[in-house]
Amino acid sequence: MKGSIRKSILISSIFVIATSAGAFEHLPVISGEDLIYGSDNRVEIDQYSDSSFINKSNSIALRVPKKRLVVDRDNENRILFPNVVLKNAMPQICEDERFTEQVSLGNCSGFLVSPTTLVTAGHCMVNAKECSDNKWVFGFKEGVTEFSPSQVYSCKSITAQKYVYSDKEVNDYAVIELDRPVKGFVKLNTRKFGRALLNTPLVVIGHPLGLPMKATDGAVVSRMNDLEREHPIKSFLLRDHYFTANLDSYGGNSGSPVFNARNGNVEGILVQGAEDFIYSPEKGCMQSRHLSDSHWNTYEKVMRINKVPGIR
Repeated sequence: MKGSIRKSILISSIFVIATSAGAFEHLPVISGEDLIYGSDNRVEIDQYSDSSFINKSNSIALRVPKKRLVVDRDNENRILFPNVVLKNAMPQICEDERFTEQVSLGNCSGFLVSPTTLVTAGHCMVNAKECSDNKWVFGFKEGVTEFSPSQVYSCKSITAQKYVYSDKEVNDYAVIELDRPVKGFVKLNTRKFGRALLNTPLVVIGHPLGLPMKATDGAVVSRMNDLEREHPIKSFLLRDHYFTANLDSYGGNSGSPVFNARNGNVEGILVQGAEDFIYSPEKGCMQSRHLSDSHWNTYEKVMRINKVPGIR
């Protein structure tokens, strides 16, 4: 499906970038001059201007391969992780990119809808093996160098999951049960019926590129983008399960909650978007893809939360 670009990222200790298409799973290149829409609105979560969203971040987690988390042999209350910063994880990234000195640790985001129930994108939790091979870590923020056991949780089971992109259906969600209640859980209210209106202001909170948690605003619910306009009737029907927006997001943001900035309710799950990086022949490195801030350039796809079964 043209434009079906997952917002997850498979981060290894070192990225190997072989082509100008980028190392991430964002294979199609969307036409245009300039993944940032207009200005880059990403900020550290604790620096966000609205304290209510800082509080909500206590219920947002990063998916981390469990092999990257090691209990300190001298202190079982310390969980350590490799200190691999983004510029080393992705060696071809341009030096002037933001956050290159920060640790890149995981590969998807997720959020709690109950003390033990976490929601993420369907492509972030496909099967029981992914459930067992990954941990969910809360409170990974800039400056954090270790975790306590109360921040790290296991996936006990997948209770609902779907990952389908076709001409007739778009569904990308997973609901998982964690091994125990999350300490510090903050209830996130979700839309129960209806849909977000055109131009509703949005905030997304998650872990772009597996980095410490960021908040991003300055985006709105959009009308059909230029790719959807090629098949307007089909797109209109498919959009029953998603909407598009001009959110500044990257791989690793898959599964992030997308909030209504006015009332703080979760409108959906970030699941897709434009290609994150493009090769710059002038610089000889990979740089963030920039798109003009237009209603027609809105490729970040958000699965509507009230279309996810089992969410109350």
